[in-house]
Amino acid sequence: MSRAQRLVFLAIAAAIAVAAVILISAADGDDEPAPTSARATSTPAATETAAPGATATPEATPTPRPEAPLVIAGKPARLRFTEGETIRFRVRADTTDHVHVHGYDLMKDIEPGETISFSFPAEITGIFEIELETAGEEIAQLRVDPA
Repeated sequence: MSRAQRLVFLAIAAAIAVAAVILISAADGDDEPAPTSARATSTPAATETAAPGATATPEATPTPRPEAPLVIAGKPARLRFTEGETIRFRVRADTTDHVHVHGYDLMKDIEPGETISFSFPAEITGIFEIELETAGEEIAQLRVDPA
């Protein structure tokens, strides 16, 4: 593959990536803050060593998944996901309590200074409270939008 062909391929890949970013940002056109969720993406990469006459095919380069958002007492977080995604977040508390995800009816015990993780499929749409059950304190609002 000639250098000119590689450059044309890279330009097309860049244009597709820019168009995808524009479409994704346009889909989030409401006034709500951007979702706090991890989305896997891949970036096309040109193959530098190709056999003569062969066409280079893009290879997916995995993007590292960011760490799940941390929810702490005293500062309610807003978590937003789309139906079908995996809901992931972490909770840290200063007291012994139970973390309850309403609507999904999930509950985990937590000890002072401990960080616990939640990961479950977004199967139920709506807005749900996440609270420290014994303290009765809302620590986050979970919003799951329809797919």
